[in-house]
Amino acid sequence: MVYRTVKRIVRGLFRIFYRIEVEGVEHVPMVGPVVIAANHHSFLDPLIVGVVLPRPIAFIARGDLFRIPGLGWLLRKLYAIPIERGSGDLAAVKAAIRELRAGMAFGIFPEGRRSRSGVLEPFKTGTAAIALRTGALVLPVAIIGTREVWPPGRKPRLRGKIRVVIGDPLDLGSAAGRLDKPHLEKASRKIEAAVARLLPEDYLSEKYLNETPQRQETQENADQA
Repeated sequence: MVYRTVKRIVRGLFRIFYRIEVEGVEHVPMVGPVVIAANHHSFLDPLIVGVVLPRPIAFIARGDLFRIPGLGWLLRKLYAIPIERGSGDLAAVKAAIRELRAGMAFGIFPEGRRSRSGVLEPFKTGTAAIALRTGALVLPVAIIGTREVWPPGRKPRLRGKIRVVIGDPLDLGSAAGRLDKPHLEKASRKIEAAVARLLPEDYLSEKYLNETPQRQETQENADQA
């Protein structure tokens, strides 16, 4: 009840200030564990993902926020997972695995931080590790527009258009349980490419655009082999 109520309130506020378009909502698995992997430019991103996707999503939040009276209670009701600063990626991975094994959707930004460059940055392997360890589907999501309305280091604008594009779920099941570096890197690049395909070209670096044809050809040859 708390989650639904807060979601309605936040959605209403967003509709006042921003024009939000969503494409591909039919691709969202409505039951079972799923890792939602999105690009990251703004503090607005987790709110946007939580508002537009039609199922509850667990996100990681700073542990000190849970010690604020009232806020800690609310964050837990919103399925937020406390992670202490300095605890490293391992704690986040373990927390995500617990939620996924309980059948939850888990949201994560594989770049590891908000992009300061304004374009998609290389994905870290933590997202792939979570998916490979749990066998969960990975849902690629592109967030377009939050870079313009609230970029890192600047004040938010209260007008603008935000577009969310949801891709087809990725099944990494054939490599499930394989957590060696080559499999983690391959799965990470697959997730990264799935998100990149949903983004406009100005959200991708020139280096990435130049490498994409070669990368796709390599992947096709590997799949054929």
